[in-house]
Amino acid sequence: MSASLTKELSASKETMPEKSPEAKQAAREAGGTSILSGVTKGRRKKPIFALLYGTDGIGKTTFCSKAPSPLFIGGERGDDQLDVARLPNARTVGEFLTQIKAIGDEKHEFNTIALDSIDWLELLIWKQACAEAKVTSIEDYGGGFQKGYIRASEIWRGILLELQELAQRFHVLLIGHALVKSFQDPEEAIAYDRYILKVHEKSASLIREIVDIVLFAKFEVEVLKEKGSRKARGIGDGSRVMYTQERPAFIAKNRYNLPLEMPLEWQPFANAIKEFYEQK
Repeated sequence: MSASLTKELSASKETMPEKSPEAKQAAREAGGTSILSGVTKGRRKKPIFALLYGTDGIGKTTFCSKAPSPLFIGGERGDDQLDVARLPNARTVGEFLTQIKAIGDEKHEFNTIALDSIDWLELLIWKQACAEAKVTSIEDYGGGFQKGYIRASEIWRGILLELQELAQRFHVLLIGHALVKSFQDPEEAIAYDRYILKVHEKSASLIREIVDIVLFAKFEVEVLKEKGSRKARGIGDGSRVMYTQERPAFIAKNRYNLPLEMPLEWQPFANAIKEFYEQK
């Protein structure tokens, strides 16, 4: 290129007027490159992704069986007496993930996937971690020092992401058992008992974080202390309730403005979530 032509081109660039912000935005929109054109507003209705845990025999599996067209996966046998669809027990994490992939890829009639239970799945995860390190106990993984539980949480994270993806199309309900453990509240001088998930805390933290709802279920009990007696006794009529918000005695949460206490029944629960989406 000649020196004179280069000089002319440089001069034309210097004299070219700068486009206004409005003109630049119009040009981007015309070219289909506007990022903000994809912004949406309002509540986005999606399937239910929830964890239900509670005391033994409370009816967790029965609750999930009342969800729309459920398919049960997992090694618990709480659904043996229920007329529900179920997949064969997975023997490894790999088999479990294959089942999850099939549910997502294949055509079927099911609208709800119920994992019964996370306790059972954790044992499969520990089994895989032990096989990787060629040890017989999760405590011995990598020489100890909680390394086995760290590896287990990594496997958990991958599985939970697969379940989260599945929850974009189906209701996904995770079932867990509860145990009572002493809890030292940093704001209180004395520790107190609370119900927690019956899985390792590293795993429990990941599970509670990823789901939209954590429900704690228990029998409704009234504690009475007779006059002149140092002991109290609990009485109840067998009513089963679930809690949707955290209290000192248990962990719970929800993102749907649900009432604190609800009956352990699917339909009132589903109706409350429906009402949330219908609110203006």
